[in-house]
Amino acid sequence: MDRMDLGTRLRGLRTGRGLSLSQLEAATNISSSFLSLVESGKSDITISRLVRLADFFDVDLGELVEGSRVDRRPLEVIRDGDGSVLASRAEGVTARFLGHQRWHLSPRVAEYEPGGAFDVAEGEQAAREMLHHRELFFYIVSGTFEITVHGEEPVQVSRGDAVLVRDGADRVVNIGRRPGRLLVVGVATGG
Repeated sequence: MDRMDLGTRLRGLRTGRGLSLSQLEAATNISSSFLSLVESGKSDITISRLVRLADFFDVDLGELVEGSRVDRRPLEVIRDGDGSVLASRAEGVTARFLGHQRWHLSPRVAEYEPGGAFDVAEGEQAAREMLHHRELFFYIVSGTFEITVHGEEPVQVSRGDAVLVRDGADRVVNIGRRPGRLLVVGVATGG
């Protein structure tokens, strides 16, 4: 993901709504100095903070990451290196989007460092769109993961396992000692 493109999209959303950096800080609890660095392309942002901003602006996370694309062709190819990438060292998670946000399918490859976790906090709508509000298909390419759904006991899955989650996952964590990789395909529900 190009930092400048993301920063430009975030600045456009903020200024388009007539908000100052300090107003955005008050609404999202993300420091205005950090937001300024992100908007100018001088800093990366964690996935959880990006999710918080997408939720605040009420936009799809895919739109923030890749921007709006309106052209539709009968065959679309995403070449190696063309998909948008979200990386969060703090969370130990990197997600490479393999499609466009306007597709009914939302395919991505997620790489998790040992202990890396993606949690859906209460009220974070954009995160819920990544792991919630969709039917999700997980294929465990490598590693061992725990997937938690609706407060149930976590389910442990390993390389070669496939999982279908209806009505969303709340937490995905790499419980192995090595990096793990998931193929995740979300299917838009209700439309």
